[in-house]
Amino acid sequence: MRTQFAAMSDDEMLSLGTQYASLTDDAQALVRDEFKRRNLETPDVEEEPLPDALLGVKTIRQYRDQAEAMLARSALESSGIACFLRDENTIRVDWLWSNLMGGIRLQVAEADVEAAEAVLSQPIPASVEVTGEADFRQPICPNCGSLNSRFNNLDAKVAATSILLLGFPVPAPPEKDFWHCNECGTSWIDQEDSLSQE
Repeated sequence: MRTQFAAMSDDEMLSLGTQYASLTDDAQALVRDEFKRRNLETPDVEEEPLPDALLGVKTIRQYRDQAEAMLARSALESSGIACFLRDENTIRVDWLWSNLMGGIRLQVAEADVEAAEAVLSQPIPASVEVTGEADFRQPICPNCGSLNSRFNNLDAKVAATSILLLGFPVPAPPEKDFWHCNECGTSWIDQEDSLSQE
């Protein structure tokens, strides 16, 4: 990370300095060192205002991807728990900052921490009823039997990376969609999905 900061221009460092409050503690220390090394004047830092209900907040989860963070926020809000996604907009604008900033931080009032943890720790249902459709069955990891998995669409990842590096999208390989177990790290192709697409 230190070399990443050293490679940035003074204008880029000054821009990053305006987001200082949303950086992780380690990143803040590195930014301070880099400002000192360059003899740059530290800019005034404006923090994002928190809703009144969230004064005295605690971060209970950190997410690299916005979709996961929004699902967690929706689960808490539907349970009547006020919550806030810290740095959501910054990471939405430039997702490359996600790791540097510690991801999108899900924050709740300190009084709601226990209730929020209970909601987010609920077991994943084996199936979900969908009105007008067949019930959705959560894929089971063939290695460990966990229901804690996510769907990966390689098209989107390859396109985003190629646009970033090359300036234009590159098509993904044919076998591009797969499930990934969040518990053991196993990846697999759902045979039923591949049969239904043929």
